[in-house]
Amino acid sequence: MRYEGGQPLPEKRLHPLSWVFQLVGSLGAVIPIGVAVALGAERGGLFWVVVPLLLLGPLGALWHQWVYRYDFADDGLVIRDGLIFRNLRQIDYRRIENIDTQRNLLHRLLGVADVKVETSSGGGAEATIRVLSLDDARTLSDTVFARRDALKGATSTDDHDAGEPAEGTTLLTLPPGELVMLGLIDNRNLLWVGAVLGAVMQVVNVETLQRLLGPVLRDAGVAWLDQLGLAVAVLLALATLVAVLAVGKILSVVAALVKYYGYRLDEQGSDLRVRHGLFTRVSVTLRVPRIQVVHQLATPLHRLFRRVALQVDQAGGGGDPEAGQSGGARPLAPICTPAQAEALIARALPGMTGHQPEWQSLSSRTGHRLARLWLWCWTALTLPPGLWWLGVHGLWLPLAGVPLALIHGHLYAKYTRWALTPDLLLFHRGWLWRRLAVVPRNRIQAIRLTRSPFDRRYRMSELEVDTAGGGLGKRRVRLPYLDRRVAARLGSALYH
Repeated sequence: MRYEGGQPLPEKRLHPLSWVFQLVGSLGAVIPIGVAVALGAERGGLFWVVVPLLLLGPLGALWHQWVYRYDFADDGLVIRDGLIFRNLRQIDYRRIENIDTQRNLLHRLLGVADVKVETSSGGGAEATIRVLSLDDARTLSDTVFARRDALKGATSTDDHDAGEPAEGTTLLTLPPGELVMLGLIDNRNLLWVGAVLGAVMQVVNVETLQRLLGPVLRDAGVAWLDQLGLAVAVLLALATLVAVLAVGKILSVVAALVKYYGYRLDEQGSDLRVRHGLFTRVSVTLRVPRIQVVHQLATPLHRLFRRVALQVDQAGGGGDPEAGQSGGARPLAPICTPAQAEALIARALPGMTGHQPEWQSLSSRTGHRLARLWLWCWTALTLPPGLWWLGVHGLWLPLAGVPLALIHGHLYAKYTRWALTPDLLLFHRGWLWRRLAVVPRNRIQAIRLTRSPFDRRYRMSELEVDTAGGGLGKRRVRLPYLDRRVAARLGSALYH
């Protein structure tokens, strides 16, 4: 590497076809501008407006490829970029946690990859290098990790041999059958199903059904169905619901197969490597020392298929936006058996899962409090429309929610519990959607005890635990409905 004025000058270039990917990425912004200008421009000046816009993309892509450089300095990865204003960045090897690669169909056809460099600061990738050959990407990863380990004084078992993929132990693979099961379990398409059903119900009514189906039914010799009226509408609505749910599940299965095709989780030294994807091949590195919390989810459909899902909060990184994750959230196993989940948690938190947890229940007043809360909410939702439509008889509607409120309060208090071992804090909450959070005690950064007016009334407290991978408030681990004295003792134990 050359130096000028004491500053490193990187010399390594991008792949010769890097400008193609830059051009494809810029077309999304150039085409709408060109269309808008073309629609508003006069015919005589159209040529002088559209042609420069079409030339901006290729010229910018070629200029970016010419200017962009990277190299390996003694202490960090050096990157120079910028079209007009030149930027020179040096990323300390010791701060680099993950080097991930992403390959869509075009990348795979041309044998190249996008490389994302992530540090412990979080907030997304520190640098994205587009585009490198597979050999250059592998050399970049191996060189950075080798120099980082050398600076940290790591043992040779964590080093990577330059130019060759490191061999590791395969912890989990997902065959197509598991991916089909994952698609059937996934419920993210329910919002789309509700929107479609709402649109259908707004358009279709009894008169429309009679007008559309009446002649067909009479020609088929079943004219008696023409007199059913509302029954026909109900049957058609149910048939539409079943059809939309079936289509939604089919699309969900296809999405799971495309996204997680060839899913493989390997253990390589102190890293967990995840690879998956049919068209876009994704490779993610999970640094075990940076894992802050392990989350386990078991929805009713998970329990029906005897499966769970695992996710980790990692310090640094930007999560998986496609999965709706934020902060340092990463999928560890989108679907696995409970036995596999227990083994994977032991791998993600080595040396911390040897003690048998002694589960503790919430405050004895939790069931009563939740039942009252649900009953008040049910009354607020049902009483006004009940009085509007049924008059005085609508006063009976709130009573229908009493059994549901009592059942929910009892089951939540029964299945929600916590445990404290010498190394871990475990919190299991929910009875319908069951979630388990496993928090290493040495990764806890902040502990907060809060008491709302309702907590003070029931002599309770809420304990909140924050880690480096917590990200937004919703990612923090909260233990509500604890007895006031128990919460104080637990907070003191975690603090010390």
